[in-house]
Amino acid sequence: MCRFIETVKLENGNYKLINYHNKRLNDTIIHFFKKNRLKSEFIDIGKFLPSPAAEFKKGIFKCRIVYSDKIESIEILPYIKKNIKRLKLVESDIDYSLKFENRNSINNLFKESEIFKNKNQLNLPANLINNNNYNNDDKNNNNKKNDNKNNSKNNKNNNNNINKNNSNNCSDNKNPCGGESLRRGYNSYDGNNPCSSDFDILIVKKGLITDTSYSNIILYDGKEWVTPESYLLNGVKRQHLLNECIVKEIKVRPADLKNYQRVSLINAMLEPHDIEIDIDDII
Repeated sequence: MCRFIETVKLENGNYKLINYHNKRLNDTIIHFFKKNRLKSEFIDIGKFLPSPAAEFKKGIFKCRIVYSDKIESIEILPYIKKNIKRLKLVESDIDYSLKFENRNSINNLFKESEIFKNKNQLNLPANLINNNNYNNDDKNNNNKKNDNKNNSKNNKNNNNNINKNNSNNCSDNKNPCGGESLRRGYNSYDGNNPCSSDFDILIVKKGLITDTSYSNIILYDGKEWVTPESYLLNGVKRQHLLNECIVKEIKVRPADLKNYQRVSLINAMLEPHDIEIDIDDII
């Protein structure tokens, strides 16, 4: 069975945007599992969230909720903000309209991105630089002839694993989301996260700017903040900012980026201005 996640911000002992998380969780269950529920049967996340212990009453923490057609688990985790300074435009027709626990399709975009091929310009963890998945383009330059057979075998196995876990929507009965394909997305404090460098990807879908790998975005033109009307996931912070008329929606194409000064990443954990990137640092 496929599973989904909600990430709730716990700040100084208070859970944030609970109503938005509640709506998305129940909308997802109704949409994906085709369950028609009475209003009295809707899940109220607030009734499941643990009362913050003393150590969680000061600072910011991440409450991670895993659910299917019911809540599976809840855990409170340390939160460390990523230090994103640059964005790389990547084109994809990826579908992430529901917040799946399985993030393989998004994580694979990193592997396909040029930012991981040009390793000499990035301060990437050694395990990423040496991983065969990130070095397929370099194998023809390998002068160690005795390693060729092993490299080919490893690449074949890695490709098979990627193909096995590539489905996010569980529509393929031959490859349902379960077992090994249900893998947690990278956490912000995880040293193996490809995004633990100062890079992230900014995904272009059907010619329009959408989201980064883990956030929506807002853009500043010198007068006001806007958010692209196209998105992969309609995040809770994005919805909140629109409902409060703090930002407005506008169609944004890659060619339009020159009309803006900077971009800010937003999600349930990130407030506007927490991470701001100069528009010239989008490549």
